[in-house]
Amino acid sequence: MMKRWTISIVMICLAGTAAAQDQLWHNKQRHAHYFPQGTDFVCENGKLRFNRALYGGNTAFRVEAGDLPEFAMYLPGMGGNLKFGLVSGGRGKWLINAEHIRAVYSPGKMHYEIKDPLLGKGVMRIEVLALYEAEGMIVKTTFRDAPPQAELVWVYGGVSGKKFSRNGDIGADPESSFYLHASACKDNAWDINGNAFTVTYGGGKKISGIFPDVKTGDASMLQTPADVYASTVAAAPVVTGKMAATATDRYFLLLHMSDYTKQRFTDIFSDPGKTAKVIPEIFRQADLDRARLANRIRLQTPDPYLNTLGGALSMAADAIWEDPTFLHGAVAWRMRLNAWRGAYVADPLGWHDRARTHFSSYARSQVTAPPVTGVVMDTARNLARHEEKIGTFLFSDGYICRNPDGDIRAHHYDMNLVFVDQLLRHFNWTGDTAYVREMWPLIKRHLAWEKRNFDSDNDGLYDAYAAIWASDALQYSGGGVTHTSAYNYFANKTAASLAALIGEDAHPYREEADRIYAAMQQHLWLPQYGWFAEYKDKMGRQLVHSSPGVWTIYHAIDSRVPDDFQAWQSLQYISSHIPRLPVQAKGFPKKGLYLHSTSNWQPYTWSVNNVALAENLHTALAYWQGNRAGDAFQLWRSALLESFYLSASPGGFQQLSFYDAVRGELYRDFADPIGMAGRTLVEGLFGIQPDALHDTLLIRPGFPLEWDHARLEVPDITFGFSGKGNTDRYEIKQSFRKKLRLKLILPAKRDEVEMITINGKPVKYTALHAVDVPALQLTAPAAAVYHIEIRWKGKPFDKLQQAISGQLLEAVMPGAQMLKVFDPQQALGNARIAGSRTSASSGRRPAGINGSSANGTAGAKLTATLTPGAGSKTVFLQMKQGAFSWWQPLSFEIAAAPQQRVPSTGGHYEKVRLDRYFNDKVTNIFKQAYLSPRPVMPTLQLPVQGIGNWCYPFTMATVDDAGLRKAAGAQNSITSTDGVPFSTPSDTLKKNIVFTSLWDNYPESATIALNGTAEHLYLLMAGTTNPMQSRMTNGFVIVSYTDGECDSLRLNNPQNWWPIEQDYYTDGYAFTTDAPHPERLYLKTGRFAKGLEEYTPIKGFSLRGIDGGAATRLDMPLRSGKTLQSLTVQAYTNDVVIGLMAATLLRK
Repeated sequence: MMKRWTISIVMICLAGTAAAQDQLWHNKQRHAHYFPQGTDFVCENGKLRFNRALYGGNTAFRVEAGDLPEFAMYLPGMGGNLKFGLVSGGRGKWLINAEHIRAVYSPGKMHYEIKDPLLGKGVMRIEVLALYEAEGMIVKTTFRDAPPQAELVWVYGGVSGKKFSRNGDIGADPESSFYLHASACKDNAWDINGNAFTVTYGGGKKISGIFPDVKTGDASMLQTPADVYASTVAAAPVVTGKMAATATDRYFLLLHMSDYTKQRFTDIFSDPGKTAKVIPEIFRQADLDRARLANRIRLQTPDPYLNTLGGALSMAADAIWEDPTFLHGAVAWRMRLNAWRGAYVADPLGWHDRARTHFSSYARSQVTAPPVTGVVMDTARNLARHEEKIGTFLFSDGYICRNPDGDIRAHHYDMNLVFVDQLLRHFNWTGDTAYVREMWPLIKRHLAWEKRNFDSDNDGLYDAYAAIWASDALQYSGGGVTHTSAYNYFANKTAASLAALIGEDAHPYREEADRIYAAMQQHLWLPQYGWFAEYKDKMGRQLVHSSPGVWTIYHAIDSRVPDDFQAWQSLQYISSHIPRLPVQAKGFPKKGLYLHSTSNWQPYTWSVNNVALAENLHTALAYWQGNRAGDAFQLWRSALLESFYLSASPGGFQQLSFYDAVRGELYRDFADPIGMAGRTLVEGLFGIQPDALHDTLLIRPGFPLEWDHARLEVPDITFGFSGKGNTDRYEIKQSFRKKLRLKLILPAKRDEVEMITINGKPVKYTALHAVDVPALQLTAPAAAVYHIEIRWKGKPFDKLQQAISGQLLEAVMPGAQMLKVFDPQQALGNARIAGSRTSASSGRRPAGINGSSANGTAGAKLTATLTPGAGSKTVFLQMKQGAFSWWQPLSFEIAAAPQQRVPSTGGHYEKVRLDRYFNDKVTNIFKQAYLSPRPVMPTLQLPVQGIGNWCYPFTMATVDDAGLRKAAGAQNSITSTDGVPFSTPSDTLKKNIVFTSLWDNYPESATIALNGTAEHLYLLMAGTTNPMQSRMTNGFVIVSYTDGECDSLRLNNPQNWWPIEQDYYTDGYAFTTDAPHPERLYLKTGRFAKGLEEYTPIKGFSLRGIDGGAATRLDMPLRSGKTLQSLTVQAYTNDVVIGLMAATLLRK
């Protein structure tokens, strides 16, 4: 039967959200929080406390500041709260309640300007810093034009040493954790000596301080500043004091007397007479240290919202370093891990010494002993993962442990891949072949370990064992996975290159890289769609999962697997299929901002569908690498601006965004986004990609063409650009350990070049036949400085125009010649370029793709018919204008017309008797042990109970059909809300479902005999699914007729196949099902409904859990003129159980 298709076309497909860009996300009105001022972040009358961390030295100590001038120290553990108040003329208030507070975050420092009626026309200023040479905080206050009766009161206390669940981070611990609580003061013992003091807490630990004035007070008297100052010591002792609001700078110093502090401040309290001289110098030195670090990275652009990035990134990157390694986060998750992406920041920011220390320390934690056992899956964790024990097959020779310096212990991630990727890229920055030789044994062991564990069948496709940040619910059951195969491709290809440099045998690594590449192209690249699959099943039907997460796309591109055409198409998958969430806030001038979720999978569980800063930045990097600089910049800018200016922490690098529907904004200065911010700034926006091993410096700037200037200064290189009219100038100064040859690739601004000079001498250029943007390449010998001038001439490049009429596509670029068509997805039929001397070639990659001597006519038009097949499609048109030829993508959307259902009229219902086919009770679905088939290899997989994931292997949901049994009653029948009856046994001893599955527990399919004719079939079904089976057909219902024909209903997650234990969460943004909410039968109540008012969370797994579980009502039209033979229920994907509880026919 011919299908009718509705064709629509757009040049850039905006993905995923049914909501308009101007609609409020979840109807939540956001307000702009901070604004840029030079390199600073400014807030007027903010509301938050303790939302900006100040780090100081490279320890876990930090100062907490925020919009409001109240401060705390974290040691780690609560190090006390310092708050200020104003008193004047018998009135008083805490400073956080002042009428006007201007807060400024200068990276590493908070300063405040405070105005209030208590100050008259006066102004108070406060500056707060963390110390770098000690663990401590210093505050400077000063007044201008304050009335003579005005006084400043302060109170400090609450030194409990209590550690918070996520170290007091945003989204995890409440702001009130850092408040001054009387209960936190009870253990504090104070020793006061003049204006110096020491508080002892926690069994002998100490904090010392010097304030302008000190006396003891009572933390239970905090109602007003005057109250606490007037109080005397009680059960909740604090120190307090006051002074006149004079113009003199006054200082408040607090020191955590740790070993780190004692080494540097041994005599700070020995001579109180010198205090007045010493403390200002401490403040000055701390500010110098801060400024020196903040100025490590300098960025100048026409966009003031981006010019704050240098200092913010420098401070955050330094905060995740604690000798000898980088950490997982500066605040939450401040722990050592050999990955994820934090350590990437070292080389772009010039910390090559830190990078080497990091890599070398973990090299000492690589296991070198062979396995003493085979594969040992963890029975205590329901077979969801491999047993965590050194000496087992997984945790053996080649595995790199989570802690450095020879701390050998197993941990449940394959962090080898990211760690080694960082190491391999580090070599490109330093060109240090001696260090390559030193690390070569680690690389060899790593590659052998990966092969032995994750490609034991030698097919070139690698399983993924928790190998990326987003892996906490990814479980591939031994399948061949794109992102890990890509990592291993890049590693083996690079190892072959390194081996040649140091005299090792390159052949085995080159051979393995070729094997991986061929396997990925054959099994994971989906040419009809134009992107890589998430993975290919090892078990069952060996299906390909065709809806990847963003990590699949960006890792493949970052690892240089796809060619330019494949990369462009893959990125179009993100643009057209991954949800796009509009970023907007009242008072925020930047428009058109957006973020992507990490996937479109259902149901939600942690890590598989989030809105994460690092994931958006890594995706932006892939857009730059895939020659889509415009899309890259817009996503990159959106992600950074949302985190810097709209989130809680100014200039902070959040883990999750406000737009993460389930978790919300989470954490500050998390390592992964810091690492990716470094890479995207240097490698993406400015395109700086050194290959010091081969003496080459590649620069391919990715900033907007409309910018008239841009400048980046990092320790290794300074890159400056200025453009005026038809003249562009570039200045490049390199400070690498050796001078590198220059290869500079630039987008063409006009279609002819008048002249190019490098250091005053004319040079020739090469026109590149690039995808998307015409470009040229310049090369120059190694030099310390390059001054480059380009004078453009000719015409601007025309824009492609396109139109659709029915199934006919037309496209033309009026001022350019159209030479060829490359149609890799077979989207076009009868493609022809009118007026060209060559015919269009569709399908296979055309010969001469890097150039063509074909002649064409300017303004030649492409005409083609659109082939049936719904989805986003892309073809490439080879264009020529002036001196440049390039491949212009043309993307469009072909949408299938919605199927029209003709409602049935009249007739009667006939319930199909299924009693003799039932093979279980629906309540037993999670009481089974799904033991086989399972792969015999280290892998992450579904726990044996059929629910949960490797991170939550003990997850359980109770299915209770008591309400259904009761509702069925003596008639053994229930009726849906629209009157369809279903037969189901009320007897609790009887089975009430026929289960099918690829697990050996049940048959793969079950067939029920039918007869006669019918117009419609109604079904009551229940079973399982999970995110790893999302956006694909999980099973089938097949109705066969006596003449051999059949109709089928695809059971698709998430459109119509819903899990028994929960309802899908939908919001029209990151979470959609692309279908109406089906009617469900809630088993515990026996009630039909479309959703519940209240759900029962399943800990660590779902917030939409259904108490007792639910079945789903489905239906399918039948061909009433044909005689029925049978109904078959078939499980199609791995992991799932497909069950039929009832069936009813609508007879004429």
